[in-house]
Amino acid sequence: MAINPVFFNPKELHVGVAVDTSNVGTAASSFQMIETDSVSYPTFNDTIYERRAGSGSGVVVDTGDIFVHQKGNVIEVSVSGLMTDTLFPTLMSCALGTGTTSPWTVGANLTSNPTFEHGETSGIDKTLCFAFNGAVANDNCIIPGCVVTSLTLSADANDDGGRMTFDLTAQSRTQVSAGGTTYGGSGASMTALSNDYVFLGDYSDNSSVDGLNILLKSFSLAIENPVVFGGFGGSAEEGSPQTYIRMVPELGIVFNGVAKYDTNLDQLWEDHRDKSSMGGVTLSNHGTPGTATRLIEIEAGTVEELSWDEGDYLGLSFGIKARNGSTNTFRVTHT
Repeated sequence: MAINPVFFNPKELHVGVAVDTSNVGTAASSFQMIETDSVSYPTFNDTIYERRAGSGSGVVVDTGDIFVHQKGNVIEVSVSGLMTDTLFPTLMSCALGTGTTSPWTVGANLTSNPTFEHGETSGIDKTLCFAFNGAVANDNCIIPGCVVTSLTLSADANDDGGRMTFDLTAQSRTQVSAGGTTYGGSGASMTALSNDYVFLGDYSDNSSVDGLNILLKSFSLAIENPVVFGGFGGSAEEGSPQTYIRMVPELGIVFNGVAKYDTNLDQLWEDHRDKSSMGGVTLSNHGTPGTATRLIEIEAGTVEELSWDEGDYLGLSFGIKARNGSTNTFRVTHT
């Protein structure tokens, strides 16, 4: 057989996201394309047994001795790219699972874990569907029932023109069978890329740490919200979970930033050692956070990391982890 002379461009690999259609775990039919920096194929984590007892003999494993079990295994998705106003509510809602529209808040004194059932009415705060369109038909796939377990937002004044980027991981236990309707085929329908980018400058009117104004060079906000898939839903041939439990064992929110080092930040050295001293973080486009249309706010937190940043000018690199606040532990506004 002759070599195929056709070559593909890496930009022909497309990733899209949508809310599950109607019910949790039901694949969507139309997706918003993501402007990715690279595309990684989902990890299916199929259970593979190469030699079952009594199934064969000999030194080399025969193909008939290989057993593949796909049902009930956790599928993992990783996507990174440029954040836009179009994508922001979709990704933030699923990452926090606490609301469907701005503002998203994590209230004080949380004592219960958000839960929902497989097959119930879907929502932007419950599960998403990711579509991967490859360069040829058989490398296309759609993964429904995805819960965003990790979302990191990053922005640097000197990178990507100050545009915000994101990096996420998601998990699903909704079965995606090889050769089925959600795997292979002609590829998912995706809308064109949007250019409504989010910028670091969107938050520059009021940047403060522990109530003191700072000149921010870069930041990353990491939201870790694990999911536990409870039970084995449907019949034994299905393998989907019965229920989804969020914030297990905890919801972790960490803000890492690099700011110009000056006397405003001196107190962070003491805060780093004295964990009883609580300092929050505020990024907004208004002097009054309550009226801001762009807001990232940790009401109270502990300084987990602290070091000098020796760049063009001396900066301070700091990491603050959100702790229980008096009103809201965490709040995000994006309108």
